[in-house]
Amino acid sequence: MSPREGPSRPKFGRIDPFCLMAVLPVLLVAGILGALVHIALGIGCAVFAGFILLFDSWVNRPRPVPRADRPARPAAPPPARGPRAPAPGRAPARAPRPQDGRGPARAPARAPVRRAGPPPTGR
Repeated sequence: MSPREGPSRPKFGRIDPFCLMAVLPVLLVAGILGALVHIALGIGCAVFAGFILLFDSWVNRPRPVPRADRPARPAAPPPARGPRAPAPGRAPARAPRPQDGRGPARAPARAPVRRAGPPPTGR
């Protein structure tokens, strides 16, 4: 059965309020152009603002309602909790403790880097 069969989807939906951030400046420019330059330019800009609103309404149209005879996709079962084995090829998050009980194994400390001081004063 084709997904196009069944109830039709509405052609237009709600207008996003943030779309007005694009439309209102275009309408302002349309008014200025229509009043000061040429009325046809103002009308053209106003039509462009209308197309922006029309496109936004078309994009935000509601999705089709799923039919009752077709079951919805079953949700995936939650993952089972319990001890997990580390992924193959990965090192464990912590290094194993040494058996003598001194705490985690540590890398040997590095000597501090010695930096050269200012050059000697010349006489």
